[in-house]
Amino acid sequence: MFKCSTLVMLASVMSGIQAFLLDDNSLQNLINLISAEKKMRAQVEADIRELDQNIKNLQNDHTISLCKCPATGVIAFSASLTNDISNFGSLQPLVFDHVTTNVGGAYDARHGTFRVPVTGVYQFTVSAQQGTATTWIGLELVVDGQAIARVKTGDNGYYNQATNVVSARVTSGSDVWVRHMTVSDNNRVVGDGGFFTSFSGYLISAD
Repeated sequence: MFKCSTLVMLASVMSGIQAFLLDDNSLQNLINLISAEKKMRAQVEADIRELDQNIKNLQNDHTISLCKCPATGVIAFSASLTNDISNFGSLQPLVFDHVTTNVGGAYDARHGTFRVPVTGVYQFTVSAQQGTATTWIGLELVVDGQAIARVKTGDNGYYNQATNVVSARVTSGSDVWVRHMTVSDNNRVVGDGGFFTSFSGYLISAD
């Protein structure tokens, strides 16, 4: 839609035409009419350029809204503990050193953390295997230090194992990791060569 200024200019041109028709011997009316027409044409061309740019911006916004995923299209990781850990401290992070999958490169095996590359809904899975026959082991999944899920094995059974799966919306730049819940358990988690005590996650849908 043309701007009000363009419509006003068009009305002025029409008025000039009427004046010219009423006084066809007036050279000044003709000059004024030609000048007004040039200005109107320039304004219309500017409006058209602005409309074209607005259309391009809308098309670009629409394309972005269809997929906000990163260039890889997939974010997924899976890692497990290879060696047993004893004397686990309260809230001590667990470093899953054996990486099976790390599509997108967001999991850091040096610290056991997953740094969220894009805001969206993710699914995370935590599995734990206890290291004694008498007392449970408890782990919790945290996002920037706030627990969002916990896993706890049974009391009476060596190599008891437990798993928890949670879906959560997390924001880009947040750190997600697994830590020991409390020292009141057996303070021993089993790696047993890998795959038993594990941490994994993947992007379900980006915002």
